[in-house]
Amino acid sequence: MIQIIATVVLLGLLIFSIVKKYNTTVVLLTLSLVAYAGLTIAGGSVMGENTCGSAFFDVFEMIRSSASGTMGGNVLIIMSIYGYIVYMNHIKASDMFATMVASPLKKIKKPYLLAAMMILVGNIIKIVIPSGISVAALMIATLYPVLLKVGCSKATSASAVLMSYLTVWGPSDASLYTALSLAGIEDVSVSEWFVQTQIPVMLVTLIVALVIFIPVSKYFDKREHAELSTENLESKSIKDIGVPYFYAVLPLLPLITILIFSELVVGSIVISVVAACYFCLVIAVIIHTICQRNFKQCFNDVSVVFNGMGDYFKGPGILLVFGTLFASALNSIGGMKLIVNGLTSFESGTVIAVLVITLLGIFVMGVTGVYNGNVSLIVPVMTSVIASAGLETLPFLHLALIGLALGSAVTPVAGASLYIASATNVNILTCVKRNLIPVVCGGIAAAITTLVLFG
Repeated sequence: MIQIIATVVLLGLLIFSIVKKYNTTVVLLTLSLVAYAGLTIAGGSVMGENTCGSAFFDVFEMIRSSASGTMGGNVLIIMSIYGYIVYMNHIKASDMFATMVASPLKKIKKPYLLAAMMILVGNIIKIVIPSGISVAALMIATLYPVLLKVGCSKATSASAVLMSYLTVWGPSDASLYTALSLAGIEDVSVSEWFVQTQIPVMLVTLIVALVIFIPVSKYFDKREHAELSTENLESKSIKDIGVPYFYAVLPLLPLITILIFSELVVGSIVISVVAACYFCLVIAVIIHTICQRNFKQCFNDVSVVFNGMGDYFKGPGILLVFGTLFASALNSIGGMKLIVNGLTSFESGTVIAVLVITLLGIFVMGVTGVYNGNVSLIVPVMTSVIASAGLETLPFLHLALIGLALGSAVTPVAGASLYIASATNVNILTCVKRNLIPVVCGGIAAAITTLVLFG
């Protein structure tokens, strides 16, 4: 009971601080230290076998451990993307792309439909780029400005970005292999699993979420008198930007490169997001230098990339580090595990069991912001539910992952969520509130579809 109370209190304090506009970075660090200090006082071992020799200093060693792991992963990826974004803004390529795409789209008086289509595009990209925060960064770099220019409110546009990575599908998603291992399943072709099970269920889930997203966004925009971006009011014409038309392609280069050099197209060459960004940066610099005919100036302009990386790290980057630290602290307390065990301790019908699995995934992901950690938490529990209900293993194993993935669109504490809030200057709780209904409806649709097709 104490573990559950501690978990609820920590989450409540975090949500309270976000609402009251406290510095989120400082709050995350403070709550994490308090949580680990409490664990130490209670007799727990924070660092385990990796202890530095002092339980007191182990609390602070967790900061080093979290930062070193995060910096080599998501932070490095997003800093590379963010640096490229800053360079695109500097040479006005982003302006050209957004203006050229928005010009014909402004004739379409359905901005909410366009927001829904961005969600679809982002989730298709996630087949190739499993990292949700990478997909979010690409969406913000390419399609987010377009949404603002065609009349979408900032809240609707930011909410659409948060929903652009709520799927889990494709052979490149590591969590699928983790789930199989935890469930004790071997000799399974993940590619066949993808084609036969994941695609039909995920498509239905996406369609339902998109259809619900549109009226929900309209309702909240009207209720909250949501503001349009000033870019819509001061948008430039293509001629006013002052760079060649083909600059519009430059912001898309990393996305195109990653899609082409992947297992889906050129299977013999699979390029990372970081490598793709620097490869495209070289191409962009060469093109810009040729067009401007000023080698020294263009050469020095590349420094804005590293300035942008620094700006990212002192803002969203450090949020990601301490967000990961806080999520790890919640898992160490163990309150969420007790909640999960309590919710799944009963036996009911097959439909109830399946809905519990799906909604449980949404819930734990939503409140903790930890995907991979919750895979290890949910899959063993879900496997026992599948066995007791006599369900087909693979489809319902995937369903549990779908629940966790959907929860990523309604979590205020994940690094990707904090990044989106910072990059769009929209309160993350505003996005969570708007996405909750589409996400829950998508989860129910996923459960029903799985039951109908594989039950």
